[in-house]
Amino acid sequence: MSFWSDPIEVLGMDGDDTLWRCQDGFDHAESEFRALLSPYADAETADRALNATVRRNLDMYGYGVKSFALSAIETASELVGPALTTQMVGRVLELGRELLTAPVELLPGASAAVGALRAAGHRLVLITKGDLVDQQRKLRESGLGDHFDHVEVVSDKVADTYRDLLAVLECPPERFLMVGNSPLSDVLPVVEIGSRAVYVPYHTTWRHEEAADVGWHRHPAIRTLDNLVELTHSL
Repeated sequence: MSFWSDPIEVLGMDGDDTLWRCQDGFDHAESEFRALLSPYADAETADRALNATVRRNLDMYGYGVKSFALSAIETASELVGPALTTQMVGRVLELGRELLTAPVELLPGASAAVGALRAAGHRLVLITKGDLVDQQRKLRESGLGDHFDHVEVVSDKVADTYRDLLAVLECPPERFLMVGNSPLSDVLPVVEIGSRAVYVPYHTTWRHEEAADVGWHRHPAIRTLDNLVELTHSL
């Protein structure tokens, strides 16, 4: 069966690191956090502790900047103990504010690709996870909002997330295509429900989004969103 054997009715797109840069900012914030804690813990220890705290708190805080900041403060408290100062806590909060106010930088070809897909008559849906207010800001500042028929900011991207959304959109799974940079969030759960996915790799991936190769490499991968426009010409 061809990848395009059924026509695509809804084309879903991820936001962070698919349409606009995101992880670069978190990588910088984590580097600054390691530097802040360097008198009390080496970089590897700080990294390991922060990631363990983030993972432990995902069910409570979800994804996004606020979750990162709260987990970073908790990690600092654990590693520094009574020596933790208000200035150190303030620096962590400052890192969070920097992420929440950073200019939105579209990835190369993103604006043209989304515009071309919309002009071609595709029904576009933005499906992204993270903090609602922050994601709304990114979409607004990206200038891409008018191209999307529907926007969904979700707490997580698992198979049931996509099933529920497709039910709302009244779209059969076999007529849905998801495009994104995360195998764990944008490929595997989509394939699980019988839909199709296109992987757009980004140069850096949040470690909690990394996935073992359990077959997702069999699905199409493109270097940039420009290639997506070419790929969908066969629809």
